[in-house]
Amino acid sequence: MRTSHCAYQVAWTINPHMKVGAVSWSRARAQHRLFRRALRAAGAQLLELPFVHGAYDCVFAKDNAVLLEQEGQKRALLASPVFRERRQEQHARARVLDRLGFDIFSPPPAHFEGGDLVVLPGAHGALLGHGQRSSRHAAVMLEIFLGAPVTPLELKDPHLYHLDTALHVLSDGTALVCREAFTPAALRTLERTEGIHQVLSVPREEALGFGLNLVEVGHTVFVGGPAPWVELLLHAQGRRPVTLPLDQFHLAGGSAACLVSQLHPARQAVRERARPGGVRPEMLDARLGAGPLG
Repeated sequence: MRTSHCAYQVAWTINPHMKVGAVSWSRARAQHRLFRRALRAAGAQLLELPFVHGAYDCVFAKDNAVLLEQEGQKRALLASPVFRERRQEQHARARVLDRLGFDIFSPPPAHFEGGDLVVLPGAHGALLGHGQRSSRHAAVMLEIFLGAPVTPLELKDPHLYHLDTALHVLSDGTALVCREAFTPAALRTLERTEGIHQVLSVPREEALGFGLNLVEVGHTVFVGGPAPWVELLLHAQGRRPVTLPLDQFHLAGGSAACLVSQLHPARQAVRERARPGGVRPEMLDARLGAGPLG
C-alpha cells in the first residue's frame, strides 16, 4: 500500500552522513522543486522517473545506471550497488528505462554505482572511483559500454564515498578536487589523465558539505549549499555558480549531482551537441514519493 510514508526519507544508514529520521519531507519537496525549476531555466531538459515503493534512496537517480545516446539510440548500463537497500530499486528502474526506449545492458559482475563515474569532456574517456562503493574491475565493462578508456582512481575517505563527492570536471577539462579523498597514486594518475587540463584543490570541509557534487548546464553550475572556495574557483573559470538549498538531501548523503542522471552523448555525437543551437542537455530525475506526494 502506498501511503504518505512511501516517500523520500532516511530510513537506514549506509553512509556516514545518514541519520535515521533526519529529513523534513516538506522542506525536501520544496528544495527539489526549486532545483528542478532552476535546471529548466538554465536550459536542461528533464524527464521524471517514478518513485520506487520502499526504496527511499531512489531519489538519487544518478546511482542506478549510466545513460548514453549513440546515433539516436539511448542505452542504459545498470549499476550493481553494494548495499541491498539500493539493489531493491534496480528492477523497477530497468522496467521504466525500457519503457522510455533505452536498450538495457546488464550490470557489471563487479560492484559499480553511478556516482563513481565521471565522464570527461568530449566523452573521450571517463574516471571511475573505487575503493569505497565500486570495484576497479568494473572499468572493463564500462569501457566497452562507453567506447572510451576508463581511468580508475582510488578513494580513501569513507565520508567522500562516491567520486562525484570528491571531484568535478568542468567542460573545459578543469578538475576541482578534494585531494584528501584520494590516494597519492590516484592523484598522480589524475594529473596525467588525457582530457584533464588542470587540477584545482578544494578544501575537505567544502567537499564534506557536498560542494563538489555539482551540476553544470552551459556556463551555469549548480551548487547544493554554501561552498565559497568552490564558487571562487568557478568564477575564475568563467562559470556562473548558483547556490541552491539542498541540505535535506545532504542528510542522506547526496546533493545536486546525485539527484539527476545525465544522458551522455557518445564520442561521435559530441560535436553535434556542442554546436550553437544544438540539443539541450538531457537529464533524468526521480519523484520524491509515490502517487500525489511527488
